[in-house]
Amino acid sequence: MEFNPIIVAALDFGTTYSGYAFQMRHDYERDPLKINTNSWIGSGKLMSQKAPSSVLLSPDKKFDSFGYDAETKYSELSEENNHKGWLYFRHFKMLLHNNKTLGRSTLIKDINGEMMPAKTIFSMAIRYLREHLLGMAQKQVVSDLDEGMIGWVITVPAIWDEGAKQFMREAAQVAGICTDYLKLALEPEAASLYCMKEHAIRVCEESTGRTPTPLFEEGSKFIVVDMGGGTIDMTVHQITDGQRIREIRRASGGACGGTTVDNAFRTFLQQVFGNEVLEALKKDSMTDYIELFRDFEVKKRAFKSECGRKIVFHIPVALVDLYHSMTGTKLADSIEKSTKLSKCVSMKRDKMHIGFEVCTEFFGEAVSGTLSHVLDIMTDDITMVVLVGGFSESSLIQANFQEMFPNKSIICPQDPGLAVLKGAVMYGFDPSLIQSRVMKYTYGIEVNNVFEPKMHSPEYRFWSPRDNQWYCSKCFDAFVTAEEEVKDGSVVTKFYSPGNKQNEVEFTVYASNQIPTYINEPSCFQIGKIKVQRPPQGWNPQAMLQVDILFGGTEFTVKVSDTCQGSSYINKFDFLRS
Repeated sequence: MEFNPIIVAALDFGTTYSGYAFQMRHDYERDPLKINTNSWIGSGKLMSQKAPSSVLLSPDKKFDSFGYDAETKYSELSEENNHKGWLYFRHFKMLLHNNKTLGRSTLIKDINGEMMPAKTIFSMAIRYLREHLLGMAQKQVVSDLDEGMIGWVITVPAIWDEGAKQFMREAAQVAGICTDYLKLALEPEAASLYCMKEHAIRVCEESTGRTPTPLFEEGSKFIVVDMGGGTIDMTVHQITDGQRIREIRRASGGACGGTTVDNAFRTFLQQVFGNEVLEALKKDSMTDYIELFRDFEVKKRAFKSECGRKIVFHIPVALVDLYHSMTGTKLADSIEKSTKLSKCVSMKRDKMHIGFEVCTEFFGEAVSGTLSHVLDIMTDDITMVVLVGGFSESSLIQANFQEMFPNKSIICPQDPGLAVLKGAVMYGFDPSLIQSRVMKYTYGIEVNNVFEPKMHSPEYRFWSPRDNQWYCSKCFDAFVTAEEEVKDGSVVTKFYSPGNKQNEVEFTVYASNQIPTYINEPSCFQIGKIKVQRPPQGWNPQAMLQVDILFGGTEFTVKVSDTCQGSSYINKFDFLRS
């Protein structure tokens, strides 16, 4: 039975920052942009639309705090040398990116190398966001809130594989979210929904007697680039009838998000201060260490593309003092004597002035990697590039896109960091807004086919006494092919005989970016399996196992039914290692 939630609650669990949004159905129907979000408060009364994706555990490995609270408390514990035994995790979402060995027992390291089960940390973070959201909803919207009224949405990168999605769903279940009421929204799709709706409403509000031409009109094609902290996620969409979205190029991208710029800045600091001095700052004054990179985050997003000026960064006094005490040299003197640094860096009290060209280099890898991905999928009939995600707020990023694509409209919504989150709420109310998706791989299962001498290798030939004929093992039976466009909710059905199996029948699903003949070809890899137990009375001679694979959705669903017994196996398909 279809679930029509009264409230949709969305969680955007990011590599660097996380947040949530929610909306009542009647608000969605009257004003789709009237979406509730939270303002997070950090040290120094810093306010932001999202909180750092940081989790702090007490020495007994119990959840203590999340976000700015976790950062602040761990900093204070470190400075007082009371942090021994405490576990502090940050940037751990990247564990799920392109991880071929991901499993339920996968471990992650905290900032000091202590290990914990990854699912435990993820579920703690999701539980915190869920409970914080429920508390705010009860205060602002419905005092007698029943979770049965809520449809949950969690955003995930479109480039994630099925194992990462399943991992996130299972972590959400541990966190107390009913999976029957949970949808996963692909981040570029959610962003497209929000940008399309926001632009349409803004065009109407700004029109003054004339009828402006909307950018997101039926038939228009555009690239949406979600520039997050860890990954860059992009795909090509087209607007169809009823303002629905059709994916016409499968998602692509890579690990060249905002943290790439952070890493370049950290490398620069190592050149200036030395790694030992930076590590000493982290150990002796965690608060200053965190504030150093918070200040850089602000500068990073506000970084302009004009040349010829230096950018001023606040450098903690503790770091300058550490450098002096550990090297025996004043930092300003050391910079002046450096052939390389003296040309681009200068110190004035606690301010470091860094040349514009050097700051631009911090963005080099991220910008070149992103533009390279966009160039690979750009075509003449694409009219727009839509930039979303916190990293897209940088005017340097926007300027590079304008320069690279002067004949395209470069669109960035008013709140690019919240576009995915707010779009996820819209998706939760109406998933049918996504019409179709393009398959990333060719998906199929391992079968035994009748041996064809002209097609099959004798290496895999075997004789079946029951059927009195030759068969070929290890054959790949494709359900859909890579780059094929599939409508949302499409089901591909095939029938297979269980043969004379004595115990169970195992269906193993494989994927390939080609159309393989055999499942052991180099391009082919296993993504999961489902087992069907043999009935107590044995298989009926006429028994056929019906395999239904749901394609076109944000998740991969396999259902196997015994047509004679009437039993079915669904949602037991496992993409994760144990």
